[in-house]
Amino acid sequence: MAAVQLYTTNASPLIEGNGHSPLCRHAHERAVVGDDDLLTVADLMARTDFDWCSKCGGYAIRRLSDTQLSYYGAAHQLHDIKQRLDGKSGSPATDTSTVITRLEELAAWSPVDEEQWCGSDSWQWQDTIRELRRKVAR
Repeated sequence: MAAVQLYTTNASPLIEGNGHSPLCRHAHERAVVGDDDLLTVADLMARTDFDWCSKCGGYAIRRLSDTQLSYYGAAHQLHDIKQRLDGKSGSPATDTSTVITRLEELAAWSPVDEEQWCGSDSWQWQDTIRELRRKVAR
């Protein structure tokens, strides 16, 4: 549960005003917008300096569709592989054959709902896989 993500309109105690759920009638916007803050339940529990709206509680749980969850998981795996190959991960290096196998699995990945997977996203996905394969080969 600690990694569950939450949206709020104001997670910074340095900014005047309460934090609101993106759909709260007291918030200026009526939907999730780019300026909303995204934090985890662990972040929320670790701090006591939030100033929340008394009506909405200040935040809303981020709900993802099955397609979004599938993409989110696969994309994070690609990101983790890239971080390891770039030496920017705190984790030890992964065996090359393991990375190659994982990249093959991710190359075959497709979202749960194919209709939401447009051509340009598919091309970018495969381009990222090719880039990581080249890094492994070096």
